[in-house]
Amino acid sequence: MWTFSRARKQAPATLLSELYSRYMVIVILLIVLLGLAQFQSIHEGLYTTGANSLNFAINDALSEPFVGQQVQEGKFVSLAPRLINLLAIRGINVRILGPDRKVLGERTSKYDPTRLVSFISNQEFSSKSKAISIPLKYNVKTYTTESNNQVVLFARIGANPIQGYIEIGYDQSLYNSVLYQQVLNFLLISIVVILLAVALIIPVVRAPLLPLHHLINTAMRIKSGAFQERLPVMGPKETVRLAEVINDTLDELDKALMREQNATVRMKQFVSDASHELRTPLTAVRGFTDVLLRRIEYYYRTFAVFQESDDEFDEREEEMQGIMLPLEQFEDTRQALVAMQRETARLEGLVKDLLQLARLDGGLRPQLEMIDLAKLVEELRPQFEMLAEKRRISYELLPATTSADPSMVKQIIYNLMANAIQYTDKTNGQIMVTVLPLPDQKARLSVKDNGPGISEEQMAKIFDRFFRASVARERAPGGAGLGLSIVAEIVRLHDGDIKVFSKVGQGTEMRVDL
Repeated sequence: MWTFSRARKQAPATLLSELYSRYMVIVILLIVLLGLAQFQSIHEGLYTTGANSLNFAINDALSEPFVGQQVQEGKFVSLAPRLINLLAIRGINVRILGPDRKVLGERTSKYDPTRLVSFISNQEFSSKSKAISIPLKYNVKTYTTESNNQVVLFARIGANPIQGYIEIGYDQSLYNSVLYQQVLNFLLISIVVILLAVALIIPVVRAPLLPLHHLINTAMRIKSGAFQERLPVMGPKETVRLAEVINDTLDELDKALMREQNATVRMKQFVSDASHELRTPLTAVRGFTDVLLRRIEYYYRTFAVFQESDDEFDEREEEMQGIMLPLEQFEDTRQALVAMQRETARLEGLVKDLLQLARLDGGLRPQLEMIDLAKLVEELRPQFEMLAEKRRISYELLPATTSADPSMVKQIIYNLMANAIQYTDKTNGQIMVTVLPLPDQKARLSVKDNGPGISEEQMAKIFDRFFRASVARERAPGGAGLGLSIVAEIVRLHDGDIKVFSKVGQGTEMRVDL
């Protein structure tokens, strides 16, 4: 497991190095296989040459006139000393055995003083021996074998009856020097071949990869912002097909991006236009509502004055009777106007939030300066106390300096507090506001309430525009679902972080790090 995880962390190799290393492995394997084949071939050739030379030595010795005559007369045993001399002068080791396989004599060569291992006593000769088909006189059958680092020839003289046996041979070290010299020569040639392969394979491997490098360089430029550029269609069929597929994909993405940008621009324009168009009539409606409400209040106060003055009221009773009926109607009108005023205020807040979102979407950037988050909370504290009514708000404010836009941060504080106040009970609601300093001149704002809480499924959508959790919607129907969206967007512009901790029935904590 440790080796696997460590290997995964290593940087991946380039395609050039991968192909180059694989080609080199193939070249080295071929050289090794060729070397083994050549070694076996040279070894086999030297062995065959040595075996033939042994056969020729026996044939030459038996071809001596006196020796050949004695062999024909069946006097091979008496020829043993002479045969040993004839074979020994040729620089080979010799051993002669009688028909009963008892040693009649043997001699080692001065060039190879190693004593022969008996062919007859060697149990491996039946499987490893090799018959050398060389015509010999006097019904001589020979076998050769490699055993115990020796090349040994075993010759049977005569057939019916067998007159005796001859064993001749030499140590393999006599031709190992030739074999090793050939191996050394091959090794030197192999090194030269590998060096040439190192020099020649690089351009051979690199040439097919040049189109791929062009594709990579073009892709890097596209990544850096040259979105209108396309990959070059060049090289072998595979890179051509790859470039065509990626270019087609980029074209489709470009079209989709243009459609998305156009839709976004139209949506932003719609929100901006709708907000501006709604602001004027809403202001007028609210103004007229306020005027009508003031007039109704004036009528109520006038009627109250008439009631306090009994004499004047009695004298003008008939006139008051004419007023009573309209006053009842004014009460219904007054309730309707109060509802209009409340809804108008809600619509004004919605328009204000839409305008703020339009500005944020339009590229509004924060005006950063060093601020104390605790002081900003203190500045807004009187507004919170007035909005809270009977709810209890507690504060834990520690000096916390950070770089941020003061007006935007005030909006974050106000929206979080308004959200907490809105979704807590008017009588038993409790809200805890905390400001703490963080390392690297960062600050944390936490607003915790004992409201209905949010389910895990709904927390994933809590910052979506116009989204409100179902429990909160039942408790407080007046929200529009834009406050937390504005908070999340402002936090994003400050490269900050916002988190929600909540359980149904246990309240909610909003935590912002700036």
